[in-house]
Amino acid sequence: MAVRLSTRMRLRIAVTLIAALAVVPLALEPAAASAAPGPTPNGFTGACNMLQDPTMWTIPMARDAAQGNAGMFRAVDVSGCT
Repeated sequence: MAVRLSTRMRLRIAVTLIAALAVVPLALEPAAASAAPGPTPNGFTGACNMLQDPTMWTIPMARDAAQGNAGMFRAVDVSGCT
């Protein structure tokens, strides 16, 4: 015995299916968002440039915002600086 769905219910199912089919490929592609950063023109990678900036240790560090400093050192740590 087949169940007859109303037009409204069929439309709702169709919209849900289309939305799910649009989201699934995006969820399966995390590699692009987590790719390693490429080197910059001066040869450093990612946040290492912050350490090479001559004004970084004078102006921002002089104001010494704890969260900013922690964020900078975390970014340097995870960006592959050696």
